[in-house]
Amino acid sequence: GARELSNAGVPTFGIPCTIDNDCGYSDYTIGFFTAVETVVEAISKIRDTSTSHGRANVIEVMGRDCGDIALYAGLAGGAESIIIPEVEFNIDEVCKRALQGKNRGKLHHIIVLAEGVGNAYDVAKTIQEKTGIDTRVTVLGYIQRGGNPTSFDRILASKMGNRAVELLKEGKTGRTIGMKCNKIIDMEINEALQIKKEFDIEMYNTSKILSI
Repeated sequence: GARELSNAGVPTFGIPCTIDNDCGYSDYTIGFFTAVETVVEAISKIRDTSTSHGRANVIEVMGRDCGDIALYAGLAGGAESIIIPEVEFNIDEVCKRALQGKNRGKLHHIIVLAEGVGNAYDVAKTIQEKTGIDTRVTVLGYIQRGGNPTSFDRILASKMGNRAVELLKEGKTGRTIGMKCNKIIDMEINEALQIKKEFDIEMYNTSKILSI
């Protein structure tokens, strides 16, 4: 849409506002960390009830093609398993980790599932059948899209908006604004759309180590 407006001569700037954090030209998008905080809070509450009943819980979060919400929230919230589109899904590994935890005396097992991987209810059913652990499902849905913005999102939006105004004053248009390496950057819309999102495999591997 922004590209068409720019081609039509309308002064246009693109600012990434999406909780999915799926824009390749920007490390972070406005709204992403607010959504992550919402999920982390939910994980903490669900862990309490899962522990009291000795259950596993599959928490489905948004992220059809990009699993960043699940990855960041799962790591921050201490999830035992994180299932995302960028990594091949292995249900047997999830079940193995759940049983290992149970055998060590762990009373809960939190699985954070990005919606793009599969149906949360099917995943929960399979886990329960393979492990014998009572497994429930929580679909967080649209609560991830609202709430009070985090300070990071507020600051990011302010910086990106300021850059847009500066570019407009300079007579520039057709630019997309993002953040790279903690710095606000801008580039042509067409160039930005060609950049693919990079997956943070190091963060994923860290989550697996810390969740043991």
